[in-house]
Amino acid sequence: MAEPQRAPADEVRRHFPLGRVRAGILVLVALGLISVLVGRWLATALSLGFGWAAGIGIAVALIVPLVLSRLDRLAYFIVAGLVTLVVAYGVYDFSRGPVDLSPEWGALLALVPTVLLAAAFWDFRNLMIEIRSWAAQRL
Repeated sequence: MAEPQRAPADEVRRHFPLGRVRAGILVLVALGLISVLVGRWLATALSLGFGWAAGIGIAVALIVPLVLSRLDRLAYFIVAGLVTLVVAYGVYDFSRGPVDLSPEWGALLALVPTVLLAAAFWDFRNLMIEIRSWAAQRL
């Protein structure tokens, strides 16, 4: 008798039991990075104080997962790519401007959040698929 086909999430859990913990931490770090960047940028652009920046960051942290979880596959990857590129440019611009690093070091420094955000978006997508399949089994 043939063995039942396993879901991709089952394979991840069987081979790497800390996969979900790593993915969750990476998603939280990326969400925190995006929230802080958007909150600080918007508060600075509108000449608002630190409290407003924190409030905007919290609002972004609540809204972003809700919006991303409702996008289809193509729209999700387009949004993920755009957000990753904007954050990479922001880090590069900051490292070139106020920090005054060379273009090479600025580009190298911009690779760190680019890789982290790309991995976080990928993990968030996989976590949403796993949560949806778990919820479908329960209903």
